[in-house]
Amino acid sequence: MVIKKTNKEALTAAELKEIKKHLLELKEDAAARLKDKKNMDMPEAEVGDPIDDASKSLDKEILFELSGNAHSTIEQIEAALRKIDKGIYGICEYCRQPIPKKRIKALPFARYCVNCQHSTERHRE
Repeated sequence: MVIKKTNKEALTAAELKEIKKHLLELKEDAAARLKDKKNMDMPEAEVGDPIDDASKSLDKEILFELSGNAHSTIEQIEAALRKIDKGIYGICEYCRQPIPKKRIKALPFARYCVNCQHSTERHRE
């Protein structure tokens, strides 16, 4: 006799619908921030002292980094949306176990469960 375990971490259709809505909102927000950052790109000053130049250079580096983060976030959100469409959302990409709902609520585009995330971060270091 085989006993089938019920998975407390399995997401219901209603939960998936809510998560998809939230992901779309996050994507829209990230895209808006990215657009704002592009609009903030500072014009080059014709004249300035070395301190002004250094300050502008630092500002540009910060804007570039923020833009990179926004692009990365959008890519992760789009990957999560594709997983929902394919029916594989909420499964750890490494161990193939369900990602706990608590983690999904905190980071809806999480690719790994907490244990596997820690493992991948340790390997990067």
